[in-house]
Amino acid sequence: MNPIDLPRDLEEVRREASKAYSLDREIDPVPDSAYDDLWSLLALLPEDIPAPDPGWAEDGSLSLEWRPENGIVTMGIYGDKLVIYGAFFNDKRELNGICPLSDPILLPNFLTMLSKLFRQD
Repeated sequence: MNPIDLPRDLEEVRREASKAYSLDREIDPVPDSAYDDLWSLLALLPEDIPAPDPGWAEDGSLSLEWRPENGIVTMGIYGDKLVIYGAFFNDKRELNGICPLSDPILLPNFLTMLSKLFRQD
């Protein structure tokens, strides 16, 4: 994905999530605060990390996904100022956790790890 396309892609995610909620009230709506938190998270991403694939889930969350070689990295946002992150690899390595969006240690370290993954590709 091209970083220039990210705002358009996020707007499409918003439309899809809103339409799905209007058709099925059994799913949770994605709150505006989740979109705000997502933009805050995107502002923290190092420039050498490729643009993520954004998405939404029926539990009212937004997600960012990357597919480095032999793995998948995800970050989820619910609009509560927390980030749920995970990295899973074919060789059974994994890292996951939850931290505040403002965390000065865990979140920057996770983003540094993500940056290093793409420098290896």
